This record gives sequence, C-alpha cells and structure tokens, in this order.
Amino acid sequence: MSSNITLSAGVRQNLLSLQATADLMATTQNRLATGKKVNSALDNPSNFFTSQSLSDRAGDLSSLLDSIAQGIKTIEAANNGITSLTKLVQSAKSIAQQARSATAPAATYDALSITGSLPTEVIGSAIAGGANDLSAKAVNLSFTNMAETIGTKTGTADLSAGPGGAGAAGTVQIRITVAGVAKTFNVNLAGTEADFAATQAVFDATTSGTPGDTLDQYINITESAGHQLVLTAASADVDFSISAAGSGSTAATLTAVGLTATTHNSQSLLDNVIDNGGTLGTSNMILKVSGQADKTVTFGHGGGMVSTLAELNSWINSNRGAATASISGTTFSLGLGAATGNSIGFALSDVGVADALGLSLAEADYNFGTGARGGMGSLLSKTFNSDLTLGEIDTDLAAGTNIAITVDPNDGTGPQTQTVGLAGTDDLDSVVTKLKANAMLGANLDITNEAGKLKIVAKSADVDFSIAAGVATTALNMTAGSYASTSLMDRLIAAGGAEGDVFTVSANGGAAQTITFGKGTTQVSTLAEFTAALSNLSGVTTSVTGTAYTISLAEGTSQTTLAIGGSTNTVTALGTSAQTLKGVKHEGTANSTRESLQKDFNDVLNQIDGLSKDSSYNGINLLNGDDLKITFNERGTSSLTITGVTYSSSNLGLNKQNGASFQDNTIVDQVIESINTALTTLRTQASKFGSNLSTVQVRQDFTKQMVNTLQIGADNLVLADTNEEGANMLALQTRQQLSTTALSLANQANQAVLRLFG
Repeated sequence: MSSNITLSAGVRQNLLSLQATADLMATTQNRLATGKKVNSALDNPSNFFTSQSLSDRAGDLSSLLDSIAQGIKTIEAANNGITSLTKLVQSAKSIAQQARSATAPAATYDALSITGSLPTEVIGSAIAGGANDLSAKAVNLSFTNMAETIGTKTGTADLSAGPGGAGAAGTVQIRITVAGVAKTFNVNLAGTEADFAATQAVFDATTSGTPGDTLDQYINITESAGHQLVLTAASADVDFSISAAGSGSTAATLTAVGLTATTHNSQSLLDNVIDNGGTLGTSNMILKVSGQADKTVTFGHGGGMVSTLAELNSWINSNRGAATASISGTTFSLGLGAATGNSIGFALSDVGVADALGLSLAEADYNFGTGARGGMGSLLSKTFNSDLTLGEIDTDLAAGTNIAITVDPNDGTGPQTQTVGLAGTDDLDSVVTKLKANAMLGANLDITNEAGKLKIVAKSADVDFSIAAGVATTALNMTAGSYASTSLMDRLIAAGGAEGDVFTVSANGGAAQTITFGKGTTQVSTLAEFTAALSNLSGVTTSVTGTAYTISLAEGTSQTTLAIGGSTNTVTALGTSAQTLKGVKHEGTANSTRESLQKDFNDVLNQIDGLSKDSSYNGINLLNGDDLKITFNERGTSSLTITGVTYSSSNLGLNKQNGASFQDNTIVDQVIESINTALTTLRTQASKFGSNLSTVQVRQDFTKQMVNTLQIGADNLVLADTNEEGANMLALQTRQQLSTTALSLANQANQAVLRLFG
C-alpha cells in the first residue's frame, strides 16, 4: 500500500541507506548469535546441503563407534577367558604330570618256571697221592753275620763328690766321627760340680758349637759301680777319641775325671762290609720276597742307606712282606710259610756284603730227602723256594725223564699219545707248565698244582685220557691207567635219545629257540655246553644248580607264556616234558594319590566348562559358539565377523576320567598329550583374537578420525568467522550512526522550510 507522504530525495536516500544497514546488521547479528554464516538453504544452498550431508555421515559413524567399542569389549572378554582357560588347562597338566610321577599300579601276570633234572656226568680226573709229593715246604733261613763292636771308655776317678774342686777346672775335649762326619765337643768343667750327676750333666749338655747338637746324642755317659765315668758310643756307627793335654784337653781336668787320651772306635756293619771289599755308598743288597716287588738297600751314610745291624734290621722288617725277619747278635734269620710259589731271594753287589752278613757260605736250615739248599755261593745271587724239584724227590730223576699221556677228545680224531720231557730241576709248577704247553694236553685237560699235588682233569665230559706207567709217573705219585668221562650226550643216548635231537623253548609267544644235541660245532654234548646254551636263550632266565636246572620267565604286564618241547626221549631224559604254561592275571592295587589327582583333574575340567560359559559380554560369548559382527561404515558394506569357538573341556579334547584311568601310565600319557594339544589350540585362538582385536582397534581409531574430519569439513562450510562478523557489526553500527545523523540533517532542512510558515 503506497504512502501519500512525500519525502525529499535526501531523506529518502538516507532512509534507504539506514534500512539497508539495519538489514545487514540483522544478518550479522544472526550469524553471531548462531555461529554460522549459513543457517538455511537460502543463505548458501550448496554449502548448506553439503555440510548437512557431511554432518549426517559423521553422526552415522559416531553411532557406529559405540558398537565398535562394545565389540572390542566382547573380544577382550573372550581373550580374558582364554587366558584363564589356559591357566586352568596348565593346572590340569600339572595334575596329570603329578599322577604320572606317582607309582603306577599295573595288572601283572604270574612269573612262570619250568624245572628239570639233568643226568650226571663223569669227568675223568687223576690226582697224585701219598706223602712223597711236591707240596710246598716252609723256607726258614739262618745265617751267621759278623759281629759289631761299640767303642767304650771307663774312667779311673771316683766322682761321687764331683771332680774335687776349683783346681780341677778345665776342658775335656772329645772328638767324634759319626756317619763319616767329624765333630768336636769341648766339655768345660768348673771342678766344683757337687757329684757324679752334676758332672754327667755337663758332659751331656756340651754342644759341638751347633745349638741342640749335644754330646749325649753320640756318647752315653753312665756311672760305674765305683762312680767312675763310663763313655759308650751310642751306636756302632760312632767312633770317638779323647784329646791329650795341650791338644784340646786340660791335664788337671783329665786327671780329675780319671780319663786319658785314647781312641775308642766302633766296628759297624758298614765297617765290616768295607773291610771285606765293599764300597761305601755303592755296595747293596736286593731282597726278593714272593708277592712283592724287589727291595734294594744300600750300605752307606746317605739318606735311606744303612750302616748298622740295627738299621738293617729295621729296614728288613719294613720290607720283608709276608716273611719273618730278625737280626739278633750274630744270627741273621728269614722265614716264609709253606705255599706254592713262596720264595726268598738275595742278590748282592759284592762279596763284602756277603761276608759281613754271613751269606757266602751259609746254608739254609732246609732239607728234603737227599736235596740240600746251601748258601749264596760265588754267584752272590740265589733264591730259596718253597717248592721242591723232581730231583729232590727222586735222585734218579736228576738227569730228567719223560711222561706219556694219551688223550681222546671224542671228536672223531681218535686217541692221541703225547710225550713230554721233564728235568730233575723241575718243581711242580714247572711240570704243570710243561704239560700245559703241549697243545693237545692243554686244549683238553686242566692241569694244575693242587696243594703240591699234580692234578689232571678232563676239560669236558667228552674227553677221555690215560697216563702211562714210568719213573716220572711214580715220582709224581700218579696212578697209571685210564680215566674215562661220561658226557650228557652219552646219558641221552643211553636213555633212547640220539644225536640231532632237539630241546625247544618259547617265551611270551615268541619264536621257538632250539638247542640241538650232538658233537657238531654248534651242537651240545656236555652239561657245560647245555648250561651255556640255556644261558644264551633270550627272554628267559635260566640257572643250573647241581643236576637241577630252571627256566624262568619274569612276571609281566601282558600275558606271560612259557613253552618247552623237543624230541620226546631226550626231553624225558632231561627230567621234564613238553608243556605250555600261561601266567594268571592279577589286578594291581590302585594308588590313592593317583585316585585323588584324578578327582582333582575332573574338578578342573568342571571349572573349564563353567569359565567358558561365563566369558560373555553384552550377551555374546565368543568362547561358547557365538559369532560377533562389527560394522565399520554407515552403509554396512565394511564389517568384520569374528567366528566364535566352543571351548568346553570336551571341545578342547579334554575328557573326564572315570574308573581307574589315572592308574594306567599309558592313559595318563594320552591325557598329557591331549592337554598339550589343547594348550596349542588355546594359544592359537588367543593369537587370532589378538589379531582381530588389533584390527578392530585400528578401525575404531580410523572411524574416530573420520568423524572428526567430516565434522570439521561440515563446519568449515557453514560456520561463521566470529572475528570477521564482529568487525562487520562494529562497521555497521558506525554506518547506522552515520546514516542516522545524515537522516537527521535531511530532516532539519525540511524543518527550516516549515519555520518559514511559522
């Protein structure tokens, strides 16, 4: 509707400007109030609808974030469940392993045994008899050695009241040679010593100048019945002399104690050795006693050497082994009991030792028949044996002889006579050695020295032998004649058996093991061979005691069977019969520890079942067969489906054990193997859940970032710059004020015209 009011051009222009400013201010105020520069499609259709589209998508994705977060929690719940299930399964494994370590009862089957009796064999044997045999005799040796002398000096003065006063003061010099070393002792007397004991004490305490090296170690000072000094060398290795006045001693002092300048030497074993041609530090003697290594003693003064009979006596008693030994005065004795192989021997380095010890011409106190065992002789080496020789038994054998023995090994070669030469010097061991050295005799006969008697025994019941008459046979006290054997094979044939018959043994259903009787290389003809064949049977234990034999089979955890068979007459002759035995089964007593552990194992399986059912989140249980689908975009075209598993104990391959399952190691081993498989399954699934969780978390982070990007993009399209709009408002307010002022000025011009009509 038009107005009838007419405005001037200036007013109208200013009014329009003011209205335009007001409109702009209203728009700016609206932007500041809403924070947006585009509030409707009228403001900017393109930006408005684009922003709205972006905001809508951001909202859709934001709503998906909650779903993704819930999915993550569902996976975490399943992962926690797997972790706990793993611990329970590990606990079950520990229980099973404890059961495996506990003693496992097992059903057993009886041990089986078959016995039989063997026919007796006769082994041909011959042994010497009678008193005149070669049995060992004791070796008792006695030698007359050279005597030792000990240097001594007896004084003439009565010292019961001492030397007599200060006038007797002075020195008694005693020079000593011990073990080749010279020493000087200056005995300084005051003369005022109260009695003999005081005087003796001065002598004893005097040293050679070396602290501790006192005279009493070399000279024994004693008191005679008349209270005189008696000086005696401590051993035969000590020589001493008393110096004359002016040569170290004081004349008045020598007189006061009743001594004169003299030399008093001892004669030791070493002196006797040297005087008779021996050499100091070189001459020696080797002592040979059976049963020990040779021992050597050297005569001299050095370490380990001997110089006196006392030292030699100590050395011999330390090195005599089983022998007895003594040196008493001039008698040197050694002895060794009667036993085959016992002997005492000497080997000397020179005649000086032999003469000093009386070995050169000495004869042992040992004789038998016409034989005598004398001294060392000119060779200075001899061994005295406990064993006798043929020549000592019979002097007619001194030049030697032969002995003939015939052997039939019953191996198809026939009887074979062996002649062995013997010497008069042969003892029984030598005779045995020579007979055994014969190949035929050694292969078929056991020839031994049995307590000094020759013993010949066939090595097997297959061997027959005979001893021919003769002087050697008589000397050895053997009986000439035949010594036949009767073997197991002979007994079996006598009982109706035959060469080639068999005896079979089978254990626990195994193949029959066969023993064949006969005289072939791999066949059995004697009890010894049959015993060896039994011991070679596998799967059984055999024993032979006397004529009884046993074939045994140990108890087992599976059916035991033992069967024997073979040629009827032979099996009967072996004291048994063809038969098959089966062991009776016996159930084992349950182990209470294993029973308890089996219950614990089943309880753990119950916990596994309960835990797998309790691992749900928001109604979804990935461990109880539920699947989880997580959508990642607003259109539903991007998603992840996590397939659930059913992890009850049975689905993990773990089954409750009933009855006596844990009593059987095999079943426990199977359970442990199932547990290991279950642990592998759990670990593999945990890895899968972990991978799924990582994927979902990545998508969650991506969605959050996408929502933020969309929202920022949408806001960038419609949001106003408040700084800019504030500046615009200030400019518009200024413009409004200016427009108001201009309008006022335009109105004032009109009012001026009105005042003309006033």
